[in-house]
Amino acid sequence: MKHKWFDDALVYHIYTLSLADAPFFNDYAQLEHKLGEIEKWISHIKGMGFNTVLFSPVLKARTHGYDVTDYFEIDNRLGTNDEFKSMVKKFHENGIRVILDSVFNHCGRDFFAFQELRKNNRDFAGWFSGVDFNKQSPMGDPFDYDTWSGYYELPKFNLQNAAVKNYLFDAARFWIETFDIDGMRLDAANELDFNFMSELRHVTEEKKPDFWLMGEVVHGDYSKWVNASTLHSVTNYILYKSLFSSHNDYNLFELAYCLLNSVPNNGLPLYTFLDNHDQPRIASNVSNPAHLSTLYTLLFTLPGIPSVYYGSEWGIQGIKENNSDQTLRPYIDIEKRLTYSTALTSLISKLAVIRLKEKALKYGNYRQIYLEYNRPFIFERTYENERILIAVNISDHDEIINLDSHHNAGFWDILQEEQVFAAHHIQMKPHSVRILKEFTV
Repeated sequence: MKHKWFDDALVYHIYTLSLADAPFFNDYAQLEHKLGEIEKWISHIKGMGFNTVLFSPVLKARTHGYDVTDYFEIDNRLGTNDEFKSMVKKFHENGIRVILDSVFNHCGRDFFAFQELRKNNRDFAGWFSGVDFNKQSPMGDPFDYDTWSGYYELPKFNLQNAAVKNYLFDAARFWIETFDIDGMRLDAANELDFNFMSELRHVTEEKKPDFWLMGEVVHGDYSKWVNASTLHSVTNYILYKSLFSSHNDYNLFELAYCLLNSVPNNGLPLYTFLDNHDQPRIASNVSNPAHLSTLYTLLFTLPGIPSVYYGSEWGIQGIKENNSDQTLRPYIDIEKRLTYSTALTSLISKLAVIRLKEKALKYGNYRQIYLEYNRPFIFERTYENERILIAVNISDHDEIINLDSHHNAGFWDILQEEQVFAAHHIQMKPHSVRILKEFTV
């Protein structure tokens, strides 16, 4: 079976505006040249073992980037189109693919079509969902309209309108042609029109056959989105929730049950994560800091496409404050951070190397091997003639496990790089993981 590049992807997720130290509000008056701040991260991202970077919104917007003003222009708080093109090229030269966070469900109020509608140009009424000239919006407009999640700063597109579709498809083609991006994360994909997503896949694959489409889907039947005609992947929020919740409750039955339902026989190629720009940092979300090592090991050994949110490799904290996401999206001075290595940083880097090397972890089937309350949770990944067992101990005490092995087989712990094990009497320290690759004796 021929695998595509995204089957091997290890994603490093950046909230671009914050990492470039850009101001939150954009008055459109000042052109900044801040992409050099992002380029400083290339050696760190590559050195950690990541081969893909996801940039949260980079297009011209009024505030957080999801209120897009112009779909054909890089945000003036970051730089110019030519500067972004140059930056993408530098990532590519370092073996790192580039994914762009794309906002097709809605736009900002400064978007030209919405501005025309505000001027009573009703030719643009069809561009937006739910336009009603018999009502007023809370923003003082002489009409009402649908929004994303009730936020009137984010007017919702009518994605069945041919003019809207053509505009957004042209934008997607432009990004591929101009910036040479390798894929897109579709914001709010659970609200997007399915026909629109199918057409977008055709449009992007025409431009670049191995182009990757991943959607933000918070809940629902993932197979409705991930299939041969719609998207390649979606965010695995079900797994995200069960990972930290099962650790906080010292109850891996929750995780195991989630896996049995979401990844039978490897399931779908879903995008997996422990935190992101919308959710609390995992170091703040998990009650016992010792669990970070088992959580990240699970992230890199379970089926899916693993993603690490910038800064979390150092275990930084972050929760929403005053109903704002800004504390989840800090500026980090990479030149100061590079001198600050932690055990977690080293672990994640080592896990990245292991993940990229072992086909069973990238492509293999998943099967639960052993599960008992307050005992190690054991599962296997198998691909062709390779078999890897992952044993997870989240308890506060030592454990001994006995594994059923194939006849005349032993194990090598590829995480600890320790001696060959017989299949019985394998010792585990508290809050530890064994990644055991089977071999014939």
